Amino acid sequence: MFIDFNANPSSPELQGDICLVGSGVIGLALCSHLLAHTNLRLILLESGDLGGAPDDAAVPAELNTGDIDSGVADSRARGFGGSSQRWAGQALPFSANDLAPRPYLNGAGWPVRLGDLEPYYAMATRFLGLDERPFSADLWNEPALSGLFAPASPLGLNFSKYSPHPNLAPLWRQRIAASDRVICLTNAHATHLEVDADHQRVSGVAIRSRQGRPGRVRAQRVVLCAGGVENPRLLLASDQVHPRGLGNDHDLVGRYYQDHVGFYGAHLEPLDWRAFRHLFASFVQGRHKFVPKLQLTDAAQCSLQLLNVTGNLGVQLEETAPVLGLRRLYNNLRHGALGRHNLRDLKMLPKAPLESAKILYSHVVQGRIRIPRESRIFLIANAESEPLRDSRIQLASERDAYGLRRARIHWLVSDRTRVALDAYFAEVKRVLEGAGIARVHRNPMLAETNDDWKSRGYSLYHHMGGTRMASRPEDGVVNPDSRVFSLANLYVAGSSVFPTGSSSNPTFTALALSFRLAEHLAAASPTP
Repeated sequence: MFIDFNANPSSPELQGDICLVGSGVIGLALCSHLLAHTNLRLILLESGDLGGAPDDAAVPAELNTGDIDSGVADSRARGFGGSSQRWAGQALPFSANDLAPRPYLNGAGWPVRLGDLEPYYAMATRFLGLDERPFSADLWNEPALSGLFAPASPLGLNFSKYSPHPNLAPLWRQRIAASDRVICLTNAHATHLEVDADHQRVSGVAIRSRQGRPGRVRAQRVVLCAGGVENPRLLLASDQVHPRGLGNDHDLVGRYYQDHVGFYGAHLEPLDWRAFRHLFASFVQGRHKFVPKLQLTDAAQCSLQLLNVTGNLGVQLEETAPVLGLRRLYNNLRHGALGRHNLRDLKMLPKAPLESAKILYSHVVQGRIRIPRESRIFLIANAESEPLRDSRIQLASERDAYGLRRARIHWLVSDRTRVALDAYFAEVKRVLEGAGIARVHRNPMLAETNDDWKSRGYSLYHHMGGTRMASRPEDGVVNPDSRVFSLANLYVAGSSVFPTGSSSNPTFTALALSFRLAEHLAAASPTP
C-alpha cells in the first residue's frame, strides 16, 4: 500500500522487518525479490511523490568542486521509481578484469569475482525485461567484420542492451498498492539513522515531511538504496552519536568517489558506408534495442596498464531533422510519456517523407537504427576514472529545503583517464582506417599532458564508490555481503559500494549486487 506522509495528520512510527530507504531501481529490485521469496513486512521510503510530476521530481543541484562537474542534479529524480524516470535503461555487465586486483591501479580489486555475480546478472536481466541472449552473441554475423576485433586485438566489439520498460514506476505502482506486506511511504525524506545504546545496531530511520513534520520508522534491518550520492550523505548526516557519521570509523564514507568521464574523442568520416553502418548502427528487434560498443579488452588494459574505456557512436543533426523527431517519439513511447509535447515531432514527419520512409524502413524491415549521411558523426567515450582517496562526497554548511546539510561533490580525475582515452582512440584510428571503414580525426587535446582536456570531459551521471565494498573495515565501508562493517543490521545497496567503476553503465551491476543482497537477507526468512 501507499501512504502519503504529507497528508498524514499525525507523526507515525511505522514498524517492519526491513526498511528500504529509496524506491528507485535498486529499492524496487530488493522489494520484488523479498516479496516473492519471504513473508517479511517491508517499508519502502520515498522522499518524493507517487505521481512523479516534473516539479516534484526535481532534485536541487548539489555543490560541485573538483576537476569535472559531476552533474548530479540532472541525473537524479525524486518520486516513486526514482531515477528510472530519467534512465534510458542501458545494461552492460562488468568484465573479470573490472573486478580483479590491478597492481598498477590504486584501490582496485573487489572482494567478489565475476563468477559470484553471474547468477545475479541473470536475475537483473529478467527484472529489466532484457533480451536473454548472451552479451557475447555475434549480432553482426559477418566474419570479415568480426576479424577486425579478434582476441589478439586491443579492441573488442560488443553491445549494450536496453530495457523495454526503463521507467519502473508504472510496472510496480499497482503491485505495491495491492500488497499487504509492503508500505511505501511517500514524501518521507530520511534525515538520519538512529542507533541503539550500544551503538551496534540501527534502531530507527528518522524522516521528515516537506512541511517539517518528523516521524520515525523502525525495522529489524535497514538497507540504504537511495543512490550513489544520498547513501554516503545519509551516513555522514547521522552524526548524532559519532561526529564523523555512521560506518565511518576509518574515515572512508564519501571517499573514493567516481563517475564515468564522457568525451567526444574523435570525429568519424565514413569511407565505406555499408561497412560503417553495419558496424555502428543500433539493432532493433521488437521492443529490444542493442547498441554496438568498441571497448578496450581486458588483455590490453593489463598489458598497457590502462583504465577501461568503451565507446559508441554519437550523431549530431539539425533540430528539425526527422530522425530526431522519430527518436523522441520512440523514447517517449518506451517511457510511457507520449503527450501533447510530441505534436511538433508528429507534424515534422510529413515534411520530409523520403527521409522518414528511409528511417522507418531501416528500423522496421532491417532492424537497424539508420545513421543519416548528412549528420556529423563522433565516437563518444565512456571512460573509467581512477579511485582516489581525496575524490569525495562531504557535507557542506549550506542546507537544503529539509534543513539538511547539502552534499559537496569533489570529483578528482587523474591523468590515467587521459592516457587511456588517448590509447583507445589511437587504436580506433588504426583499426577503422586500416580496414577502410572510416577516417578518424582524433581530438588533439588527448595528446597533451596538461589538464586542458578535462574542460571537454563531462559527467555521465554514474555516481559510484562513496561506500566502497572491501574485505576489511580498514579498506571499505561495507563487507562482501553489503553490510556496514560496524553495524549489525545496516546494509548499503547500489553503485556507491563499487570499489572501481569499469566503463560499463553501473545500474546492471548494481542490480546484480542488490539481488545478491536480497538473497542474503531472505536466507534466514520464511518463504511465502
